[in-house]
Amino acid sequence: MRRVTIILACLTSSVIPAHVYTGFQKQYTSIFSEEQVIFTTNHNITKLLVPADGISYIHHSDIPSIFFTVHDKNLEGEHCIYVLEGFAAYEILEGGRDSTSDYGPDKAIYFGAKDGVYVYDAASLSAKKFGPFRDDIIQIQKANGSDLIFYLTTQHKIYKLEKHGMVRTKITSIICALEFVLDTSNNIYFIACEDKLPRIVTPKGNLISFFSSVTSDFSDIKLLRPAFIMDNCVPFFADGVLYIIYSNGTSEKKDFLIKERPSAFSIDAMLYVVAAINGKIYEFNLLEMLLKSMFKVPSRWPVNLTNIIMSVIDSKESI
Repeated sequence: MRRVTIILACLTSSVIPAHVYTGFQKQYTSIFSEEQVIFTTNHNITKLLVPADGISYIHHSDIPSIFFTVHDKNLEGEHCIYVLEGFAAYEILEGGRDSTSDYGPDKAIYFGAKDGVYVYDAASLSAKKFGPFRDDIIQIQKANGSDLIFYLTTQHKIYKLEKHGMVRTKITSIICALEFVLDTSNNIYFIACEDKLPRIVTPKGNLISFFSSVTSDFSDIKLLRPAFIMDNCVPFFADGVLYIIYSNGTSEKKDFLIKERPSAFSIDAMLYVVAAINGKIYEFNLLEMLLKSMFKVPSRWPVNLTNIIMSVIDSKESI
């Protein structure tokens, strides 16, 4: 497990910030370049999703489908979900706010919107209503390996949807949440409204308090949905510093600080990562970069990608 978290620190240091600082690197180095931009909009991009399997849903190309949400006050619900296929963006759901998919064999993409849950129809490039409930949803997460879907409403309540969207249950152990993510074992990690610190709810509904490994007052925390190889933990940024929080409530501070943070990112697929800054989507094909590193092709990246990827492959045995 320790090796997995080290890998994530390396991956996020290679992908997320526009300027990087670590204890070993005192100079700021921008890793975002125009050649990595694959899409640009005049609106802020609030959510990104590259499904964990990294497939294209309509073109069957080497570039995976990328689902993203833009914020536009002129739209109904002020948000709209698009899918980027190749270099073309298609509108999927006006009023949609977030996208999610399973880590496993279930290929369905689900959307949380102002009037409930929708499911992606790739054949028509549209979304169809999923279930009868019309909650005002701001965040949605598909459980791993089951039909459960969790979502957060504008009332800061988290609900569980099951039986093909026909049964809805409130998670009563979560009184008020600002945001949440699931790990690959379906533990719920959320930011509590009362003190803006992480909490954990197990799949059985037990609440676990957060026990920080450092004594700090955080002013800004952002949870990340973990890469598919991580187990019983999720990464989060607290005031620009990277931490790993584990399902037992403990955390580990990483020697990594970011000065600038994207408005959205997706590390689900691990080897193909995307981040959004100022309306631009940047792609980072880590497999391609690994090959360049192996064959000594010049690269502007400040990390040894060969060691990162080989460590990721080796860490699977320890999960």
